[in-house]
Amino acid sequence: MTQLVVEGNGTSVALDPRRTYRVGRDPGSEIVVAVDGVSRSHATLRFEAGQWVLEDNGSANGSYEGGRRIQRVAVAPGSEIRLGHPEQGVPLTFRAGQTAPPAAGPPPAAGAPAASPGRPQSPTDSSGPRPPYQQDSPWGSSPAGPSQPGGPGQYPPPTPQRPAAAGGTAPQGYPPAPDVPQQPAAGGTAPYGYPPAPDVSQPGGTAPHGYPPAPNMPQPPATAGGTAPHGYPPAPEARPGQAPPTIAPGTPVPPQQQPSPYGTGPQQAPGYGGGPAGPPYQAPPGPGGVPAWQSAPTHGPTQGPRPRSPIVQTMSGQYREPAHVRSLGGSNVVRIGRGPENDMVVADLRVSRQHAELRSAGGTYEIVDLGSRSGTYVNGRRVQRAPIGAQDIIGIGPSTFHLVDDVLMEYVDAGAVRLSAHDLTVTVDKGKVLLDHVTFPLGEKCLVAVIGPSGSGKSTLLRALTGLRPADQGVVSYDGRDLYRDYAELRSRIGLVPQDDILHTQLTVRRALIYAAELRFPDDTRQSERKARVDEVLKELGLDHRRDNKVSSLSGGQRKRVSVALELLTKPSLLFLDEPTSGLDPGLDKSVMQMLRGLADDGRTVAVVTHSVANLDICDRLLVMAPGGRIAYFGPPKEALPFLGFDDWADVFQAFDDPSIDWGGRYLHSQEHQRYVQAELVQPVAQTGPVGGNFEQPPKAQSWPEQLSTLIRRYCRSIAADPMFLGITVLLPIIMGLLARAVPTGNLLAPPGNDSQAANLLLILCIGGCLTGAANAVRELVKERAIYQRERAVGLSRSAYLASKLLVLGLVTIGQGVVLTLVAMLGVKTHDKGVLTTPLIELVLAIALLSFTAMALGLLISALVKTSEMTMPLLVMSTLVQVVFCGALVHLDGKPGLEQISWLVPARWALAAMAGTLNAGVLIPSRGDAPDPLWKQDTGTWAFDMGIMVVQVVVLTFLVTRMLRRQEPEVMRK
Repeated sequence: MTQLVVEGNGTSVALDPRRTYRVGRDPGSEIVVAVDGVSRSHATLRFEAGQWVLEDNGSANGSYEGGRRIQRVAVAPGSEIRLGHPEQGVPLTFRAGQTAPPAAGPPPAAGAPAASPGRPQSPTDSSGPRPPYQQDSPWGSSPAGPSQPGGPGQYPPPTPQRPAAAGGTAPQGYPPAPDVPQQPAAGGTAPYGYPPAPDVSQPGGTAPHGYPPAPNMPQPPATAGGTAPHGYPPAPEARPGQAPPTIAPGTPVPPQQQPSPYGTGPQQAPGYGGGPAGPPYQAPPGPGGVPAWQSAPTHGPTQGPRPRSPIVQTMSGQYREPAHVRSLGGSNVVRIGRGPENDMVVADLRVSRQHAELRSAGGTYEIVDLGSRSGTYVNGRRVQRAPIGAQDIIGIGPSTFHLVDDVLMEYVDAGAVRLSAHDLTVTVDKGKVLLDHVTFPLGEKCLVAVIGPSGSGKSTLLRALTGLRPADQGVVSYDGRDLYRDYAELRSRIGLVPQDDILHTQLTVRRALIYAAELRFPDDTRQSERKARVDEVLKELGLDHRRDNKVSSLSGGQRKRVSVALELLTKPSLLFLDEPTSGLDPGLDKSVMQMLRGLADDGRTVAVVTHSVANLDICDRLLVMAPGGRIAYFGPPKEALPFLGFDDWADVFQAFDDPSIDWGGRYLHSQEHQRYVQAELVQPVAQTGPVGGNFEQPPKAQSWPEQLSTLIRRYCRSIAADPMFLGITVLLPIIMGLLARAVPTGNLLAPPGNDSQAANLLLILCIGGCLTGAANAVRELVKERAIYQRERAVGLSRSAYLASKLLVLGLVTIGQGVVLTLVAMLGVKTHDKGVLTTPLIELVLAIALLSFTAMALGLLISALVKTSEMTMPLLVMSTLVQVVFCGALVHLDGKPGLEQISWLVPARWALAAMAGTLNAGVLIPSRGDAPDPLWKQDTGTWAFDMGIMVVQVVVLTFLVTRMLRRQEPEVMRK
């Protein structure tokens, strides 16, 4: 068969009939066309029925042949397809190349030795399957960065062994490029996170317990009695183009090895099989006879042979090719970071400009973190410096590095990852089960919807999958890695959009995203870089024309898009959404689901919890949760209702109320469970069991002062953009001051015992100070709870957040207290001397401190309540308590119970300090009770009264901090 070569946009790719090629602007595409007008996932090339077919993926600007827009067309040598425009679009031309092998691998030659089951073939054996390969990689000339294809954070397989060469060995410092990743010998060690390959070549050989065989490899032969050796899970089903497991003639095929319904046709199901499908052809050598595997980008000196770039197989069964390779020969220090001056550039904003150094001395290597914000990780644990061996994996931002002899290989998380839940169980309240042994897989670029009745564990499952509330038992596998164990490193690759908007509605769309970018990216990121990323996300989600609109002016669907845009700033590979269509009309519901479909097609795995069943057909997979936290169904949406036995989802939800039906057991023993769960699931390396206490708190992207600066600027801009709040802030103290003027105050210069109305002025000032302070803060935390919880999960400092509230609100509140006192005392004559200075200054200080203390009390109320509606009754009650126990209406000294309660009331101490300033205890006539000792006009008593309010501020701030901690994701409670 003649090989077909496609050329376009400076790229030439020899097509392999056993692979499917994505064409588009997405850097993770097999054929990258990074030109405006071309969609991220524009078209697909696949080999069907003996010919190559190009199919448009619903692109915005279309695909054209001969000026006519096409949806699906056969291509051959001489064909030309234009992308994005019938005339000015980017042309893809097709020409004949060299002779390619047939779509199915050739049978082994007669007499050739058969490969041992479960063991890769020798590199010198050309008859067996080889890992995927693409000639003339379209990213070969691209700069380093997260856009480069490669392993999305997976750990590469064990160090490849050198192949024996006739009369010699491989050059010093350069590992060979094996066609299939080598497994260590039985009993040998594997890199961190990868199980060793069991030796099943000997009769009776078995795998170590719990270790699955490598995907796409033949399964171990059945033992006597027809069962597999202990510890082997069922073989993954074969994908289109993959060689199926070897099964002896006459051996019955178990259910889990039956062909998948989406693996039998010419086209693979959406969301599954995004990786290379099977063994490709042996590509011809490039110019000058350079082997194809040497096409990976490299860093460093170019003298001598180029470092080899082996394609590796991850734990999820996918093949990965290094994005960059660097020979370390002769280099004592290799610098890694975002800046272009580094030896290996990781062009991702999550990475610091000078992030880490790999140092060598005496044949050993050491990784040293250079004070980065996002951290440097070795085998999933953050380190400042650590020795590096052949089995260690270095994690920096979206990249992982593997050291093979003297060659450093970089694998980049470009979004194509698999997520698996294994036996997730969550129990609360003395054994109440919220999730009951939930197990299911999610493939690459998959859109999955999670539905179920209230109380079925949907939100609990979402928190368990994102690591915010880890399961009490079980493992979440991120492309073969334990998410809980490596959460600190992997959390930036997971986006979560909660049900409530995580936006400050007073800000414009672009300004809100810029502040979010400041909190998520290191403080050495330039403002221009942050703005460029924000503009890129706005354009991707079609929000560019809304960039200067206030968030509050957007429709429900547009606001949800902005919330999604906020999460896309860090380019997450996994995106979870909780009820994104809640409260939207059917049109907006469909628009949001179509947006999520596009995000999945662009190279992410998207999971959405929803109550809406109108657009489930857009999804690749549907997860139906039954009461009790069990899975009632998992599989394609179109098969759900027939499996559940109903024609309407309303009937399904009504049937869930019947306790006699075991929905979980029904699905567990079904063919659908075997087909869509067992056949797709990759067994985790980590053993299931309790996972509590295994977490490391994620790092903070910014320093504490930088976070505080960002929060203060955002808060001030939000206040300035709210005219109603500004108006109330200005008018409230003035009105309260005028009310104080309307109340008779008597003569503050009268002889002792002749001013019975002096307490009226002090009472009005206390009420005004309490109201202004508490009213400012009583809604402040509860209205931002969803924002705080999400930002806290991505590294926001709790103390920086609270400090920003205290500073900004504190200045506003103190200013109101000053205005209140000045208006109330305007024209009121007092003695020239108070306790320490003039009475007016001392009164201003007392009211300002009272207002600040009341503000701290308001923050505590805001942290305690669940909704904003609950704050008003508590505000009224707290103000009444202040009035009764301040001491102006009731003589409290010497009255057991009342006196002790009054010690907790800020107004009690503020009024006592003001009474001491004005000597009110002497002015007010005696009614049989001795003057309150706290009202004495002396320095010690006045300082004691003021000091108690300072202590109350400290105590209230501490209580607010503890309440904030209770509302945070469990992983952040430290």
